[in-house]
Amino acid sequence: MNENPAGEKEYILSVLARNRAGVLLRIAGLFSRRCYNILSIVAAQTENTEYSRILIVVSGDDRIVRQVDKQLSKLVDIVQVDVLEREKTVVREHLLLKVKRTLENSERLVEIANVFHANILHVEPDSMIVELTGDADKLNSFIELYNPYQVLKILRTGAMAMKK
Repeated sequence: MNENPAGEKEYILSVLARNRAGVLLRIAGLFSRRCYNILSIVAAQTENTEYSRILIVVSGDDRIVRQVDKQLSKLVDIVQVDVLEREKTVVREHLLLKVKRTLENSERLVEIANVFHANILHVEPDSMIVELTGDADKLNSFIELYNPYQVLKILRTGAMAMKK
């Protein structure tokens, strides 16, 4: 759990759901009806194609998270809901970033990518696309260092998490 400036904590909910149409819509509807904000959501099929794992990052207090947990568990096709403890969980995000590239800044852009162990996926005469995986702080620092070079586009997943 990370704490934000408002004093609220961030919680990661791991939801195992049957892989059926409308499940994600019902989950989003639950959050919308209760006026809870979803900070990020990632959904994908599991090793068993009959199920999907949905990772939802929310902010609030313990009471709100317990209530969300109970409400999610009542939804049709939801098999299991876990509130993941950050200390016992590996958490990663994935980032694709397109930055303006010139002859003058090209070397510096590569240096920054190398420091972060980022992959350079595509290079054009006027732009470069890099890929980075890590925790939110690492990705935010990376973006901050690239900002002076004119970031053209950012594509970022939400938190993906797995118990250790």
